[in-house]
Order: sequence, then C-alpha cells, then structure tokens
Amino acid sequence: MTSPEEAGGVAADAARLRRAAGGYAGVGSGGELDATIVAGEPSRELLAHWAVIEIEPEEILYSTRSGGAPITWVKRLLVRLLRQYFVELEARQTRFNIALLERLDGLEARVGPGAGEERSASTGPDSPGEERSATGGRATGPDSP
Repeated sequence: MTSPEEAGGVAADAARLRRAAGGYAGVGSGGELDATIVAGEPSRELLAHWAVIEIEPEEILYSTRSGGAPITWVKRLLVRLLRQYFVELEARQTRFNIALLERLDGLEARVGPGAGEERSASTGPDSPGEERSATGGRATGPDSP
C-alpha cells in the first residue's frame, strides 16, 4: 500500500503511461477540437456543423458507478419530463448560432479578403483610423462620412 503523498505520483505516472498507449480517446494535447482546426482557423463548413446543436440523451446519460443504474434511470426520467424545454432551448440556440454565422459571412463579404492588412498599410500616421486613397486624400465612398 502507498501513502497518500505517493498515491498522487503513482496516479500521474499511470495516467501518463495510458496517454502514451493511446488511452483517453478524444483527449490529446489540446483536445479533440485542435485536430479539427487547420492553421488556427476553422472552415466555414466546420463552423456550420458546430452551430447546429443536437443533444442525444442516450449518448450523454450514463453513470460510471458500480450501482449507477438507479441514478441513470432518474436522469433519463428528468430529461423526459423536461424534454419540451430542452428542445426549445436547443432550437433557440441553434437559430442564434446560424444567424450569427450568416452575419459573419455578410461582414466578411463586405470587408473582403485581406482588408485588415490593406487598411493598416493605407492609414496615414497623422490621422490614425482614417483611410487614405491612392492619391493621398481621404477615401471617399458609400461608407465615408
């Protein structure tokens, strides 16, 4: 038997060995999310997939305890009784997420690719935040004051 002081180190070593052997599926250095993002920015399709919230109670309601069947049964009963509220909550959050993606798409289309780099290069030192045209004057256009 080990002392409480040694137990923490033994548990950490066992966890380290299990991770090295491929245990703890879905948990890596940065988690499962890092594997889906390439170059630090998720694709539009991946954002759309994440925006839709779908919760399957069968997948998330379980107990790891040895006598956990009654606890799981109570959890399933509560979810069934509150299902109407959960569905409404999922629907509202999904609508918000999709509307937010559409707004983001609109802003990206309006600004255009690489606009942040162009804006910082074209701003003059005498008036920060003001865009300059190619001739050196203030930029004119539909968004100009």
